[in-house]
Amino acid sequence: LAALGAPERVGITIFQALGGRESGGDFSLERLARLVGDRALLLVIDNFEHLVSAAAAITDLLAACPGLNILVTSRVALRLSGEQEFAVPPLSLPDVSAPLPLGEMPRGDAVRLFVQRAQSAQPGFDLTAEVLTDIGAICHRLDGLPLAIELAAARVNHLSPRAMRSRLDEPGTTRLPLLTSGPRDQPARLQTMRAAIAWSYDLLDAAEQALVQRLAVFVGGFLVEAAAAAGNAEEADVLEGISSLVAKSLIWYEGDCGGEPRYGMLETIREFALEQLAASAEEDAVRHRHACWCLALAAQAGPMIHGPDDAVWLERLERDHANLRTALSWLTEQGDAPRLLQLAGMLWPFWEEHAHYREGRRWLETALALDGAASAADRLQVLSGAGTMAWYEGDFAPAMRWHEQALALAWELGNQVAEATARNNLGVQAMELGDHEQAVTHFEASLAVARAAHEPRATLFALHNLAQIARLRREGATAAPRIEEALALARELGDASLVVAGLNALGHTLLDAGDSRRAALVFGESLDLAHDRGNVGDVIDALEGQARLGAETGREERAARLFGATSVLRDAVGVPASPSDIAYFVPTMEILRNALGAEGCAAAAAAGRALSQRQAMDEAVALAVSAGSPEIATLPTASSAAAHSLTERELEVLRLLAAGQSNREIGELLFISPVTAASHVANLTTKLGVDSRAKATAYAHQHGLI
Repeated sequence: LAALGAPERVGITIFQALGGRESGGDFSLERLARLVGDRALLLVIDNFEHLVSAAAAITDLLAACPGLNILVTSRVALRLSGEQEFAVPPLSLPDVSAPLPLGEMPRGDAVRLFVQRAQSAQPGFDLTAEVLTDIGAICHRLDGLPLAIELAAARVNHLSPRAMRSRLDEPGTTRLPLLTSGPRDQPARLQTMRAAIAWSYDLLDAAEQALVQRLAVFVGGFLVEAAAAAGNAEEADVLEGISSLVAKSLIWYEGDCGGEPRYGMLETIREFALEQLAASAEEDAVRHRHACWCLALAAQAGPMIHGPDDAVWLERLERDHANLRTALSWLTEQGDAPRLLQLAGMLWPFWEEHAHYREGRRWLETALALDGAASAADRLQVLSGAGTMAWYEGDFAPAMRWHEQALALAWELGNQVAEATARNNLGVQAMELGDHEQAVTHFEASLAVARAAHEPRATLFALHNLAQIARLRREGATAAPRIEEALALARELGDASLVVAGLNALGHTLLDAGDSRRAALVFGESLDLAHDRGNVGDVIDALEGQARLGAETGREERAARLFGATSVLRDAVGVPASPSDIAYFVPTMEILRNALGAEGCAAAAAAGRALSQRQAMDEAVALAVSAGSPEIATLPTASSAAAHSLTERELEVLRLLAAGQSNREIGELLFISPVTAASHVANLTTKLGVDSRAKATAYAHQHGLI
């Protein structure tokens, strides 16, 4: 504009023209074209979203001025011919799973911006490793939004990053009151985060504002069918509204999940929208419909958790875990005991499978304390779940109490399957408390009832636990046939969780019999299945089995490292080693102490505690290979991927598989569904001539494919 000789006048007239107000004939496109001539100029127009109805004038300007380029910032795409869109995402965020390194340039644009603004607000701002970690967490909580980060960083002269993080992490704490007091020389909409969001919200029509409010009840994303259910609307209408909100940058498209599009909303925007929802007359109705949708999802997923598509359904529940928590919280606040018991009862197998033991127990016991007019069947389900979660946490007295109540209710209802389950669970508590005679009594009673009712799952559990008692007593001849029968039933049912438990038990039985080669294969298969399902508890069991394998095949240091790694995993999910586990591993620990000495054991365990879960799995695979299992160590030879006709996609999957990624993680990294990832894994293992992920990993390392 300066090149035109009259920047103020030309700037004003262009702005007026774009707003649809020409200045008394003083301005015309022809006059502008003459002024611009053939000069190459760039016109920058900021915050165009409130003038979007005048967007067609930009096309006229460009046609009249061949040398002109226009850069427009807007929360809304202009939808003009020749428009090139460039989405501006939030600032990059650091990985906060480990402390951020001090002495290096802070990782992530968000952290760098916070540090720069904090140093401007408080000269001499002290940047320690702890402060840097707090800043990383704050930036995550603020979605990486530049304005939010600037407003937060401006407060460091009276609020430390640790105090700021603590406030943001408190349950129920909102972000928006903290994000105020921007510079006075900025427009009012940039002085607080609430005003900045309101600027965009106020540009929406009434239907769009109502949709934003309804979508705000979802935490961690949503599908169109879920949004339609919460809004009591047709999916086609909701999709149209979502498309408009995506174009206006108020929600974003996360990608497809199982062939359906999934969308998300930044937490700062969601918080603002929830305020608007609370001020409306719709909040209770929307939250009720959201809770009903969660109940429908749990009811649909429940029967599938123990079937051939279990991993897909467990992943779906995990993806909507935050929504399920929100529904549970709302039902608790409403005192809706029947629905709370129903939802918690349907979810506890999911909490068990994905090692959410603490959380699951809290919700189950909350539901039992609330109680009310719930059905006896729902209460029975919750009692069984609460007892199981307490057992995982090593809290056997309340576990016994819940299971005793479940048994009494099962008798009252005449439910043989529930009776067999409760007797089995009571046997487990007795076993952990060291009363093996009482445990056997319960297990045998459970087995008799289960066989009479022709119930394979309850039969399987009783057989498995009778074998566990036999193992504790070192009665391998008794344990082996029961484990084999239980494992066969699990495979027949197609229940991967029970297959994993059976494999781990079989692996130990094989070690008891001195068959380390087969034990290595069995524990390897167990580890594959457990990791694919995302079940950390089963991963721990398989890793500890591999550790015992190492101890009994002369690989004591690796064994001690694996035990160190599993101790960290146990702490992370809140599952201490049970008394029966401790008793069973006493001989293994004696082997390690005799071979390494007390200091050597401690040093190896400390090294193991520094391993991630993925690194621990790599250790286990390497241990199995070195233990001399021919099926793992001596694999088919080939010089390249081409020899097995591996596609580029299969090579990508193989590299991720060898890095310890589950099917779900592979899908996320390659932007494909977990089902498609599982299909690729199956194809490449077939081409490599192996039958497990562990063997595929070993093969890939041996032949330089990764």
